[in-house]
Amino acid sequence: MNAAYYGDSRIAARGGAFARFFTALRKYKALYILLVPAAISTIIFAYIPLGGLIVAFKDYDIWLGFFNSPWAGQHGLAHIYELFTFKPIFDSITNTLTLSLLNYAIGFPAPIILALLFNELKGGAFKRTVQTISYMPNFLSWISVIGLVHMFLAEYGPFNDFLSLFNPGRARALYLSRQSLFVPLLLILNVWKGVGFGSIIYLAAITGVDPQLFEAASIDGAGRVKQIWHIIMPGITPTIAIMFILSIGSIFASNFELVFGLQNAFIDFETIDTIIYKYGLQQRGYSLATAVGLMRGMIALGLTVIANAITRKLSGLSVF
Repeated sequence: MNAAYYGDSRIAARGGAFARFFTALRKYKALYILLVPAAISTIIFAYIPLGGLIVAFKDYDIWLGFFNSPWAGQHGLAHIYELFTFKPIFDSITNTLTLSLLNYAIGFPAPIILALLFNELKGGAFKRTVQTISYMPNFLSWISVIGLVHMFLAEYGPFNDFLSLFNPGRARALYLSRQSLFVPLLLILNVWKGVGFGSIIYLAAITGVDPQLFEAASIDGAGRVKQIWHIIMPGITPTIAIMFILSIGSIFASNFELVFGLQNAFIDFETIDTIIYKYGLQQRGYSLATAVGLMRGMIALGLTVIANAITRKLSGLSVF
């Protein structure tokens, strides 16, 4: 076995990258076989559909097909220009960016804070119970969450009943019809559903911190707050950086199910996803919807590359 290994190593050294690939293929062939279904599904559902992006540059007619449909005006860029001149789409981009930034400001640190709090709990049974309760919302579908919200905030729902206990004469309110409460409700539901499950990653990172560091800090007189700030936070910084890079690409993505499910006749708040659905599918504006999706994807890729470069420069950590 050793002779074969050294023989493969010499071949890899002489043949360069091509030979190294085949050396790894022979050595880890079982793992590559397991990778085949995932690679095939990625090619079918992620790469082949990229050819459909040509629709963004054409006045697409479903009966003429991709190639026979005429090119859009302004050298095929008419629908790209329309993104910045068509007010509903421009407003949806602004709304999506605002909602995403608020979600980052509140939702990104929330799992980190919760993981730190869980780490401070010492009681085994109580800690497990609280963690389980915090994980449970993640396993509900968004449709179920929307149904619960509609029932809970209905005019004769539990929330109005609860408030009526303290003020029996108050008028019952339709909270889901209030524009001012729409964005806060989205933020609360996003955090509530994902914070518990998201804390698992950071809890795992915390358990990887060397316990001897805490003992040394205690001997030096450092309290628990200082241990969290000077030991735990630096220890989980690589995990935070990786999660930030992976999530920054979705800054122009919104939770379509939640936003669309809570919309009603009183709410005027469109995001990129709801605009794509309404203009692309309901009104058959395939070209415009494809242009929106193309620009969003390009911006997301650029933001991910920039975030990766900044993180690599500041901390030496990167995804690619």
